[in-house]
Amino acid sequence: MKKNRLIIVLWLSLISPTFAQFDTSRLNLSQALRLAAEQSPFLKVENYTVPLAEGNVTTAKLRPNPVFNNQSLVLANSKYFPDNTGFAGKSNRQVWYQLTKPFVPTSQRESRIEMAKRNVQLTASQLNETKRNLLLDVANQWLNVWETGVRVNLLQAAISNVDSLLIINRLRLKNQFSTATEVTRTQLLYDQYTVRMKSLQQNYENELNRLGLLIGSETTLRLAEPDSSEWHKLDKELSELIDLARRNRPDLKAAQQENLLAETNVALQKSLKKPVPELGLIYNPQNKIPYLGFFGTIALPVFSKNQGEIQRSKILKEQTTQAISTAEMQVRTEVQIAYGSYIIQKQNISRWKEIIHQSDEVLNTVRYAYLRGGTTIVDFLEAQRSWFDTQNAYYESLLDYRRSYIQLLYTTGLILETGN
Repeated sequence: MKKNRLIIVLWLSLISPTFAQFDTSRLNLSQALRLAAEQSPFLKVENYTVPLAEGNVTTAKLRPNPVFNNQSLVLANSKYFPDNTGFAGKSNRQVWYQLTKPFVPTSQRESRIEMAKRNVQLTASQLNETKRNLLLDVANQWLNVWETGVRVNLLQAAISNVDSLLIINRLRLKNQFSTATEVTRTQLLYDQYTVRMKSLQQNYENELNRLGLLIGSETTLRLAEPDSSEWHKLDKELSELIDLARRNRPDLKAAQQENLLAETNVALQKSLKKPVPELGLIYNPQNKIPYLGFFGTIALPVFSKNQGEIQRSKILKEQTTQAISTAEMQVRTEVQIAYGSYIIQKQNISRWKEIIHQSDEVLNTVRYAYLRGGTTIVDFLEAQRSWFDTQNAYYESLLDYRRSYIQLLYTTGLILETGN
């Protein structure tokens, strides 16, 4: 009887349905997003797009260069040469020097500059959209690492439980309190868990490497504790979140910038129907006699008045106006879907916490009954498997909740603030 009690006490001290958090270097989600915003190699490539667009502003401000023209003529027949002059003599030569400059209408130049500036703003919005998508990838990859790490710890806890049971059953077999079959069944479950552990550990390292690539880190990463306090509840109503999305979403801002760019393009194309005159001076010494003159050329807008491009620019303006309406509708729909999923998942988590508590109690009860001889090894192993499955299901639900939270940050554009 004393030996039986000793075995029960030893069992209770070795086995527990809870498990420790995996080792971390405290890289939480917010830190991962900030690192990605600062040093992601993919974002570094895209960051060049804005300076490139700014170069077009400099180009648009430049005025056209002056044009220099020279023509030289000499008499080809010597019988017409003036007296005492050779083939290259000044009396036998006519030279034409012309210096002109195109004069671009002010409306054309201003429209080009305005278009270049609008394009910089559009490029900046597109860069923010690229950043928003990258941060979503980083957040989801962070969750992939977190999920795999949780499963590693959960399996470690299960292995520890079964390993402790194996030790106890071997001791009980030695003292004739259990059978060889019970030891064998426990050993089989232990072997199954350990085989799965090797694959999970490798998957965990693979997911960490993928996260490191996204955030541009070459050092070994470890995540912060799974239940970090940064996972707070959004206390805003749906209407507030939609308004936030309309203000923050870079894809919507890009659609608005495209509309302004199209509007500026209409003005530019209308200004281009005006011809560009080229004016200048001529110096023309002919046979030692100098002449001065004026040069001017201008296209006559008889047939072409840029009608095609003007028509095209107006249609493009209508298209971008429609694109804004579509983008606003898309933003509203995406936020509604993300918010609905977030609310449901949050409710599910509350229910799952109750189920986890009940699962722990069932495992403790069956374990105690088994050690007292009140039930069989089959019942205990079934309770152990049920506990393990329940833990897995809980963390799957927690993962869905956190993904819905991240999706809500993404659809509202708040993920950009999290990454700053």
